[in-house]
Amino acid sequence: MKIAAFQQKLLPALSLLRCPQCGAAFTIEGASLVCQNRHCFDLSTKGYINVAPGHHQEKEKYDGVLFDSRSRVLEGGFYVPIFHAIETMLGRRIAPFALADVGCGEGAYARALSPCFPDSLFFGLDLSREGILRAAKAGGNVHWLVADLKALPFAPHSLDVVLDVLTPADYTSFAKCLKEGGELIKVIPGSDYLKEIRLALKDQLREEEYSNQKVLNHLKEHCEILEHTVIRQTFPLEHEQSQAFLRMTPMTFSIAEEKLNQIELSAITIHMEVLRCKVLPNYSASN
Repeated sequence: MKIAAFQQKLLPALSLLRCPQCGAAFTIEGASLVCQNRHCFDLSTKGYINVAPGHHQEKEKYDGVLFDSRSRVLEGGFYVPIFHAIETMLGRRIAPFALADVGCGEGAYARALSPCFPDSLFFGLDLSREGILRAAKAGGNVHWLVADLKALPFAPHSLDVVLDVLTPADYTSFAKCLKEGGELIKVIPGSDYLKEIRLALKDQLREEEYSNQKVLNHLKEHCEILEHTVIRQTFPLEHEQSQAFLRMTPMTFSIAEEKLNQIELSAITIHMEVLRCKVLPNYSASN
């Protein structure tokens, strides 16, 4: 992306952005975002901004193999019901909104949702530069940032929606950035999510079964749940889809490639819960 085009794309979003180091407002100076205290972040010609340049990317376990596998899975339509549930919740808003998809990875949800709400502002954020590079390359009317959700680069009370799909939450950061009346849409795995992978690897995982009760209890301490949708479907798999599912989940980070090649999943269960929430103020907690 040419810098001039990047500058033009960024202008409508500039007033919402703040320096993650000091909280000051930004201006665009040439090929950089520069805050009032002279902290400087370059506009990449690849179409994203890295506002977490100190993060050690070499420590990231989310690599190209995972993102390629996740893209193949998403293209297979397995998560379309999740997308529709989020779209329905967003459709309840009566005015254009500003949304930040935190932990967006390769940006599939923000990119797919933005055309449905063309008058709204969409941001996609992730600490993995690999993920954001892929998101920016795929395009879409979204502002892509390498950023830490514990230091979100937004002005106080500037966002209408925070979208958190299968990502740890920092409710303090969310409450700070959300407007009065703003909402969190959080997607968490259900107990049967990818249960076929858990069964295939039961001897190598720390926990054979999964419960989201701890996550739900923590969320309820800090949010009022306004809407709760449960989606559970089991799909047949072809060989390539099986291999993609095995490589797109952190569950298999410690499993040897040789072992993954020996596993053939005939089906996969997508069991997820989509929660529309009001984040409660005046506390400090994260997870």
